[in-house]
Amino acid sequence: MAETSTTAPSARVAAGPGRPPGIGRLLGAQVRYQMLLMTRSPRAMVLSLVIPVLLLVLSSSRHGHLDPRLEDALVAGLATFGLIVTAYVSHAVGLVTSRQDGVLRRWRATPLPAWCFFAGKIAATALIALGSVAIAVVAGAGLYHVHLTTGAVLSLLVIFILGALAWAAVGTAVTALVPTAQSAGPVLMLTYLPVILFSGGLGSVSSEPGWLATAARYLPAQPIIDSATRVLQHGGGLAPIPGHDLAVLAAWGIAGVAASV
Repeated sequence: MAETSTTAPSARVAAGPGRPPGIGRLLGAQVRYQMLLMTRSPRAMVLSLVIPVLLLVLSSSRHGHLDPRLEDALVAGLATFGLIVTAYVSHAVGLVTSRQDGVLRRWRATPLPAWCFFAGKIAATALIALGSVAIAVVAGAGLYHVHLTTGAVLSLLVIFILGALAWAAVGTAVTALVPTAQSAGPVLMLTYLPVILFSGGLGSVSSEPGWLATAARYLPAQPIIDSATRVLQHGGGLAPIPGHDLAVLAAWGIAGVAASV
């Protein structure tokens, strides 16, 4: 995902003529600018949008209607898969490409604060990831008649926002281990694909060792899948989100930010 412009234009737009920008305007302009850059390089986004829906369609055509609990878990897992591809892979590749192309060096010459650049990029990534999640959940609701209530939607929003921020923070930190944009894809695939597989993101994993099942509970994929599955199975009203899942995602997000700094 190539990013060939600097962040200076968004800083100038936010500032306006003759006056310094407020924090809210500066951050808002940066979020809009980063979203524009991401939509100009849509290949990675297409992957995160199309693959989950395609897998849902293939599963529906092959197996028909499954047990409702399995259907809910499948929708939650594939929505999480799309989220990770956007919030982790696309985000990290974009940062590595920006570093390699000199965008980050040019950004440092602008008056835009460091926190605003990264906060804007992470927020834009999280918004795009939520779009991927929404498409997968709506497709799942249409194919498997998953019941969505207002309370379920609000609970899912909390889960997936926290998950997207956690994965984007980890993706920012991992860029320190990726030397070039050409090597970004293989390195990132080796880090996220086993996590999503062992967490049940592409379907349930049978006969996995106990230690692996325990480890998956503390990685930032299974807490999203488990919480989203519980929400879809809950029915009406706001669904409670397990404190363990919230704590794991918050811990990964904080660790990612700390490592990035």
